[in-house]
Amino acid sequence: MNYKNWKVSKPILKKGGKEAFDNVAVKDPSIVFFDGKYHVFYTSKKETQTVKGVVFGMGCGYVTAESLEKLADAKRYNLSKILDTNIIAPQVFYFEPQKLWYLIAHRLNTGRKPSLIPIYLTNPDINNLHGWSKSQDIHTGKSNDDFWIDFWIICDDEKAHLFYPDQLGSVLRMECPLENFPKGFVDSKEQTALTVKGENEIGKWIMFEAEHVYKAKKQNLFLILLECGYLIRVKSPCADSRNRFMIAMVADKLEGPWRRVENSENEFFAEAKNLFNEDGTKSNYSQVSHPELIRSGYDQKLEIDDLDNIKMLFQSFDSSETPDSYDYNELPWEMAVMGNGKMGNKLT
Repeated sequence: MNYKNWKVSKPILKKGGKEAFDNVAVKDPSIVFFDGKYHVFYTSKKETQTVKGVVFGMGCGYVTAESLEKLADAKRYNLSKILDTNIIAPQVFYFEPQKLWYLIAHRLNTGRKPSLIPIYLTNPDINNLHGWSKSQDIHTGKSNDDFWIDFWIICDDEKAHLFYPDQLGSVLRMECPLENFPKGFVDSKEQTALTVKGENEIGKWIMFEAEHVYKAKKQNLFLILLECGYLIRVKSPCADSRNRFMIAMVADKLEGPWRRVENSENEFFAEAKNLFNEDGTKSNYSQVSHPELIRSGYDQKLEIDDLDNIKMLFQSFDSSETPDSYDYNELPWEMAVMGNGKMGNKLT
């Protein structure tokens, strides 16, 4: 699998204008190509000035266009406001058994533990922005209030699998029969899918968040992308957002076991040093964060064609002047496309 040299596009989605609902950052993308258009759902971050100071808010944005290049100028919609629903870190797919589109996300569980709750919305027509249902919680068999985040659903022929990280180095998994999705997770038991940690000359690092799982048809393998970060005292126990990177693992089945694709523990699938612009010059992006593969299909199997020719939408920014005292809420995340094959002069 080629991961030594990633070609990176120009930004295809940047923060909105001063009064926009996404005037600080656009992040956490999920993308599908359907009915001749790309549909992108993302976390929006907004800064609002109040008499008591600056307030930051989050929600879900939506944008659609016939090509990736046209997303930059396409109209954006504040989906959280339209639906009056707290939607953060979305994932979108078509669940073929029910003929419904699903939007998986999390909502804030203010003042309680766990602080985030997995939710889902459904829609028979992804082109109908107002067709999404009211959000419902995904009830699970989780027996404690430990932290969890970035919920991700993928299905095989028999079961639906729910993945999520604990921000301590591990990814957890639950499952339910396909015919019982999404309510069947209430009877599921939490299992540790994998744990990844390491240490190099920079410091200790862990798998932190944004685990995304896919099926590669050519290799008949499942691929999981894991966003990792270095632990820093100033933000402990958080991972440094100025230098996030990605590792990858594969498995023959979603139950695992998972094995690294890189040649060594401290060799990473994608990081700042192997990001290059289309003309061969070094990219200014400092991290690879929250990547979502651009799939060959759009259903619940989350399929791509070939591990050796993949493209993904990811979030990043240039952190060269971001101080140790940075405020996470102020980080100017934007989106670009990166690929390990030939992207050509135009993105498609």
